[in-house]
Amino acid sequence: MKFAIVSTILAAAAAVSAVSVQQLPLPFDEEIVSTLAAPTRPVPGNSPIAVCDIDDSQILDLKYLKIDPNPPLKGAELYIEGEGYLDEQIDDGAFVEIEVRYGFIRLVKETIDLCEQLEKADGSCPVEKGPIKFSNTVELPNEIPPGKYNVISRAYKADYKLISCLTATVEFPRN
Repeated sequence: MKFAIVSTILAAAAAVSAVSVQQLPLPFDEEIVSTLAAPTRPVPGNSPIAVCDIDDSQILDLKYLKIDPNPPLKGAELYIEGEGYLDEQIDDGAFVEIEVRYGFIRLVKETIDLCEQLEKADGSCPVEKGPIKFSNTVELPNEIPPGKYNVISRAYKADYKLISCLTATVEFPRN
C-alpha cells in the first residue's frame, strides 16, 4: 500500500530508537561527527522532522508531515501522518539504515528490510510510484532516558538509490 512507506520508515526509526535506547548501557561509539545529515530542509507540518541530504537526488518528495504529540512524549502513542510523491517504484530488497545518537555518542546503528516493515504495517512491496498518503501510530516506551536524541533514517532501493533521508532531534525531559 502506497500510504504506508513513509510512516513505515518513521515508525521503524522510532521503534528501533525507543527499544534500543531503553536497553542502555550499550557499547558506545565515541566518534565525533560534525554533522549527521546536513544540509536539511524542514518538512511542512510543524514537526521536528526534516529531509536530510537535500543535495542528493531522492525519489520521495514529502509535501507534508505531522506528528502528534509534538514533541513526542515517552510512554505515549506517537501518531504520524503525511503525504508526498514517489518518483519510482520500490521493490523487494529496499532497506532502511537507522542511526540514533545521544549527543555525539552513537547508541544505535541498524539496517532493516523496508518491505518486511511494510508488511507489518499492512503494506507490501512493490510500492507503485505516484502520490502517497500515510498514517501510523507507534508506542513510545516510558523507559526512554531523559536527554536529547538525534535520529537519522536513510531509506534505499535495492540498487542503493536513495529513497529518502529523514532526520529529527527530539528531547525527552526528566519527569
